Amino acid sequence: MGKFNLKNITGSETLLFLFFLLVSCCLWLMLTLNQDYETDIEVSVNIKDIPQDAGFSGSAEDVVSVRVRDRGTTLINYTFASFLPVTVDYRELINRKGRLSLPTSILRRQVEGQLQSSTSVLAIRPDTFFYYTRESALRLPVKLKGDYTVARQYVAGAPKIIPDSVWVYAPLAVSDTLSAILTAPIEGEQLRDSLIVELPLEYQSGVQCSPSTVRVIVPVSPFAEKSFEVPILGVGFPENCRLRTFPSHAKVFMNVNMAVYDEVSADDFEIGVEYSSLQGAASPRAKLVLLSAPKNVRDVRIVPSEVEYLIEQL
Repeated sequence: MGKFNLKNITGSETLLFLFFLLVSCCLWLMLTLNQDYETDIEVSVNIKDIPQDAGFSGSAEDVVSVRVRDRGTTLINYTFASFLPVTVDYRELINRKGRLSLPTSILRRQVEGQLQSSTSVLAIRPDTFFYYTRESALRLPVKLKGDYTVARQYVAGAPKIIPDSVWVYAPLAVSDTLSAILTAPIEGEQLRDSLIVELPLEYQSGVQCSPSTVRVIVPVSPFAEKSFEVPILGVGFPENCRLRTFPSHAKVFMNVNMAVYDEVSADDFEIGVEYSSLQGAASPRAKLVLLSAPKNVRDVRIVPSEVEYLIEQL
């Protein structure tokens, strides 16, 4: 018997071999697809006529997964099919202490109306949604998450969040653990202009916020250096003692936001010497400290930082 050799196969024999291989594959595929299988298809659910005082933990338009069983050929068609949303009236839902159940009969009827008669609906998931009335909502503050930087010679003011608090709907077990709602991270580097951005809120599954976004305004403006001559005060000295310093005044330098440049005056600053810092001190010089300054300045410096002093007995 001669050995099998591909070189001995003629072109016609190759075509014949490929033909029977193709037929075999088609027969195998037909036999396979003719058997029953199970698969999941997704169908949108639209809940209509929701009362204004009801809040959902998700969207009023959600998706359910429908488990179906049928022949493979039919299930393949469902893969490319587009199903109409299932519409359910809010009043038809079953309310059990904040959990709304979708009546299976309504779901099944509307889903089966779009399927072949041979298809069996095995399960529909989920069949329950959370909802909360206005009475169970919390009003919680919104806190900014993230960080930003400003360019040199610029200063950022306190960020403003609009609104600064939102209604939060959640089960009691969850709402009791909440003290604030965070925004999505804010980002900005080397800012030279005010930053105005709309940010979504971040919250866990099963929680809904109204509104779900806030506007954040970060004022950014250039700053300039300003200085004042301020008298030196004595702090904590006994009534029979008086402090004399040389010189009697010192200069205060600071960087001021240009937006409030004209509002900052010498009366906003106090510098002095604390009596407690002189007890037991061997040095003839006293260190000056900043006693008060407005919040809208930064990088405050006192020149000179130390002065000679004399304590007079009255």
